Amino acid sequence: LRLARFNVNPSVVDKRYFQGLPSPAAAALVMGLVWLMTDLEVPPTEIRWFVFAICLFSGLTMVTNVPFYSFKDLNIRKPVPFSVILAIVAGMTLVSIKPAMMLFLLFVAYALSGYVVWASGTRAAIRR
Repeated sequence: LRLARFNVNPSVVDKRYFQGLPSPAAAALVMGLVWLMTDLEVPPTEIRWFVFAICLFSGLTMVTNVPFYSFKDLNIRKPVPFSVILAIVAGMTLVSIKPAMMLFLLFVAYALSGYVVWASGTRAAIRR
């Protein structure tokens, strides 16, 4: 459904945002959950409804009109502040300590970020 909508709706208003959760991000969310639950040795029968909810959330979020940041406007050729470099190193360190947990939390944060952007845009439109 996502691909079909993309093919019939080529005129995206803002290239900085995807319309709906990108397919790789949805796959990363589901696979991150599988990796985390395997890492924590949680029996699949105990979390089947949670897995169902995550799969349903990611599937439905892919076909919504919620904007997700695309990172297409990042310019890596211009100078980067030292604090950004430290934040990247700190993030990589956290991921290397507990990769399954940290990557899943990163995937969840991205999957929810679109709804935060959408809600803030909706509130701004209501105020006008």
